Amino acid sequence: MSLLAVERTVTEFTAQVVETTGILARIAVILNPYDVRELSLSLDRGELRVVVEGDGFDAGRVAARLAKVIGVLEVSVS
Repeated sequence: MSLLAVERTVTEFTAQVVETTGILARIAVILNPYDVRELSLSLDRGELRVVVEGDGFDAGRVAARLAKVIGVLEVSVS
């Protein structure tokens, strides 16, 4: 029996942030229905990184949700 690794699509969102108090909690709430694999915040760089696994969702819609969080600027998708 062999185990095959299943390649899953991941989408990375990066944003500049200017306010950090409570930001991870707010983002966790708005991204609740998505399969978030990584959520990190660099205080030194003022950068938020979110990695969502899977396909079948609108990356533009997720980016728009992130952009609505107070303190999040310039969301990019890769």
